[in-house]
Amino acid sequence: MTWLDQEESLIIVGHRQVRRLLARSRCRPVATACLAAGLALMIFAAQARRPKLYEAEVGLLITEGAFSPDGRPRPRGELRAFIKDVAFADARLDDLIAKRDLVRRLGASDRAAALSRIRKLVKVHTWHDYFEGYRQRADPPRTARVTIGFSAPDPALALSVARDLGELVAETQTAHETQTLMAQIDGLRVAVGSASSESARQRDLLEQAERTLPARPDLGSLLRVKQLARALESSEKASRPIAAQLLEAQLHLRTAQQIGTRVQVVDPGIPPWHTPAKSERLVRQAVLASILSLPLAVILVGAFDPTIRDEQDLRRAGLRLLGRVPSQQRRLPRVVV
Repeated sequence: MTWLDQEESLIIVGHRQVRRLLARSRCRPVATACLAAGLALMIFAAQARRPKLYEAEVGLLITEGAFSPDGRPRPRGELRAFIKDVAFADARLDDLIAKRDLVRRLGASDRAAALSRIRKLVKVHTWHDYFEGYRQRADPPRTARVTIGFSAPDPALALSVARDLGELVAETQTAHETQTLMAQIDGLRVAVGSASSESARQRDLLEQAERTLPARPDLGSLLRVKQLARALESSEKASRPIAAQLLEAQLHLRTAQQIGTRVQVVDPGIPPWHTPAKSERLVRQAVLASILSLPLAVILVGAFDPTIRDEQDLRRAGLRLLGRVPSQQRRLPRVVV
């Protein structure tokens, strides 16, 4: 058997120390009661002065099209950055501040302070983000789930602002996708116009060459007409995929405008139908303060009592234990000779 096996377990030692602290605090009931009352008052005051914040959350489902429909994997964190930097831009949050009168209801000094406080109270959490993986053409549209939370002193205000933030993400995504498609359509229209102009030019050259052919054309004239015909065919062939891309982009834009947003609010949050009254909340805080203060007072009184009551106090004071005298309250053991 080693010295480690002879050591007492932590549970036994802890139980003995707790009993020792309780016994020492019982010797000073007045000090323990006064300290418990003072700690309870301090804890209650700290809880009462601290502003109560209620948090509300809404759940969003974002489908394919919010970023790029080409199936490429998106970098990790891009969705969260899009929401915080684009959807929650300062200009959009300023409108929300004016709509909900958040300068007054959040206790801010001005709009800039309210904007800074809102950014601290907003929480964005992304999960099941399948945009980070590659998508094949036969695969279903990728999705991502987003939870947006907001904390406020008023539970109804917290829920209203959280819902407004969810709608703000949906509106921002729709506007972002529409602008992207319109810019793509404008570029394709310019490309289609250039291809059409080139085809018209080649067609005019071919018609002019055919009109100027003599009754008996020579080999050089025939070769020139044939080259112009091939150039016209090549220009028309090159313009077809551009026109197809333009048509596809226009259909995509029309579909996006008809379907609407690709961000759906799948969890609008649970409305706080019942909130505790102020008196009830104060009673709960007082009970909690009392429950926490009593063990703290017992520990402090038992640990910092300067009276020497047991062997541990003697060792702490640097004295040597010579023997033990049994208490008169205890029953002496019977000695048999």
